[in-house]
Amino acid sequence: MTQVPEYLLERSRERRAALGLPPSGGGEAPAPAAPGEGGAASAPAAAPAEGGVPATAPASAPATAAEAPVPAVEEPPAPPFVPPAARSGIPVWVVPVLAILPVWAFAYLGALNPPSAAAPVLTPIQAGAQVFAKNCSPCHGAQGEGGVGPKLAGGEAKLTFPNVADHIAWVDTGSISKAKGTPYGDPARPGGQHTVKVAGMPAFKGSLSDTEIQNVVTFERDGLK
Repeated sequence: MTQVPEYLLERSRERRAALGLPPSGGGEAPAPAAPGEGGAASAPAAAPAEGGVPATAPASAPATAAEAPVPAVEEPPAPPFVPPAARSGIPVWVVPVLAILPVWAFAYLGALNPPSAAAPVLTPIQAGAQVFAKNCSPCHGAQGEGGVGPKLAGGEAKLTFPNVADHIAWVDTGSISKAKGTPYGDPARPGGQHTVKVAGMPAFKGSLSDTEIQNVVTFERDGLK
């Protein structure tokens, strides 16, 4: 057995004394084998902590476990497009029916109320009566019985104007442009020729059409009884 050198024993004693340990009993402990002699090198003693208590080497932190991978969440597929008609709950066949309904209603109302027949065509006397009522009756009376203007009913218009052209010319120009006392009409009229008394008859040429003037003259000659 190899003898431990003295200087190694001395060093061991100094170290134990520094650590506050009692001397080893029963002889000196063998010094650790030097490196390269087949033995493992001794680990150096831990430095004493404050108060003489040797410090404990900190325990190695446990290895952090790797987090398990989070499985990918699959997004739900987008809902299919549904037309508004399908979403409303109204059957598809109702749409064209609703579109045709106003047309059908219009045709139905038209069948219940057929258009009135065309306005009947008036005779010259009937058309002349309308013109007379609107333009001549205020002065000559509603029935041509006379008033501010002379009487026209009972054939008086024909006695004053035996010629139709003279009668039309008088309605065209009126008496408003003539002086009072001016004679007009047939000079040989029974009872004497008429003269202008008021000079208030307007000239209807321009305010009435030629057809309207001709119709009212026909009414005064043949329509007033």
